[in-house]
Amino acid sequence: MEVTLTPQAEQLLRDALARRPGSSAAEIVEQALAGQLPRVNGVAINDSLRERLESLPGVKLPAHWPPRFKPVESLQVEGELPSQRLIRERR
Repeated sequence: MEVTLTPQAEQLLRDALARRPGSSAAEIVEQALAGQLPRVNGVAINDSLRERLESLPGVKLPAHWPPRFKPVESLQVEGELPSQRLIRERR
């Protein structure tokens, strides 16, 4: 989904990112929207996309998002890389 921001919205987002280094734009926007949600008995109604997806039968979501992968080290090869050889052989 692509979102187009007005110049004022872009500046507000830049300011928010500067105040909270290390946070992503998505986190800041989601938290800002959570503050705008209607409240029932003083508790915000959280209608997040994740909760909606989890409520669908048959839908399984990963436990951690974004997924956490172990660091990967590339293999050291001499001469032509396997990817280059594959491309050459396919031509």
